[in-house]
Amino acid sequence: MSRMTSTPGQSESQSQPLPADVVSAITVLHNFVTASQHMPPQVIVTCRNERRAFGRAALQAMSYRKVVDLFIQRFATKNDWWVSEIRYKPEVSIYARFYRLHGEEDEGMVLLDERGWSELVGNAVKLTVVFASLKFSVTA
Repeated sequence: MSRMTSTPGQSESQSQPLPADVVSAITVLHNFVTASQHMPPQVIVTCRNERRAFGRAALQAMSYRKVVDLFIQRFATKNDWWVSEIRYKPEVSIYARFYRLHGEEDEGMVLLDERGWSELVGNAVKLTVVFASLKFSVTA
């Protein structure tokens, strides 16, 4: 025989519905928590003073090298391509600001490595593209 027994007053109180304002507050809180856990579909990419939105899923589906080529196509100027009379592909560095931080090292802009690109861009809020100048001068 069970030690817990219910009385008629207990079963009636358990079946009473919650007040509408409590249900509404719980629903709003649930929606807020759910929305805050999802990343938006876009990633904002900046280069110099230009900003563009790219699809997160599209960037994740591409390899790092393909993304670099895409950013060169979208952002590079003639000055990024040429050294003297020879045409070189620009050197590109990609920095990210992360959405979910896991310590002080994740704060601010962080240089991305091509290994793990898909995972990293999945947590990025903002990407910054930097073209490294290949131009050099020789002094005698």
